[in-house]
Amino acid sequence: MRSIGEHLVEAWPRLFRYALTLTREPDAARDLMQQSALKALSTGTTPSEPRAARAYLFRIVRHAWIDRLRRNRTRREDDLVDWPDEGFDDRLIEAIAVRQAFATLDAPCRKVVTCVDVEGLSYRETAKRLGIPVGTVMSRLHRARRIMLHRIAEPSDGSEGP
Repeated sequence: MRSIGEHLVEAWPRLFRYALTLTREPDAARDLMQQSALKALSTGTTPSEPRAARAYLFRIVRHAWIDRLRRNRTRREDDLVDWPDEGFDDRLIEAIAVRQAFATLDAPCRKVVTCVDVEGLSYRETAKRLGIPVGTVMSRLHRARRIMLHRIAEPSDGSEGP
């Protein structure tokens, strides 16, 4: 029987990608992972099966993120961001555009994109995790990618185009 620490080490890369998807910031994802690791390691009971342990760890990360969101709601939400004066890096603009397009997807499509494109799961693994057929995974992923590409490519101010 493996300890939760061993399961945590094995699942760390996938858990971090998941945390990064949730927080959308590397530093916040690291903080979330540290908080989640502390929760996981301080728990007395651990699922014995590797798949159950991995699901348990993902659940801890998700719940820690939800707790953080709730905590932040009580804090001031309209903090000003200091943007650099010398212009923007194209990669930053592209990353922002992708994140904004991802945020507009409905929840089922977001879950499939997260599993396949962020966590690197296969279609079959994604189908098992989400409890849906493989064909549904493929169609949701296709639809989500098409929507995101369309949203990224469309003019943002409405002044261009017909």
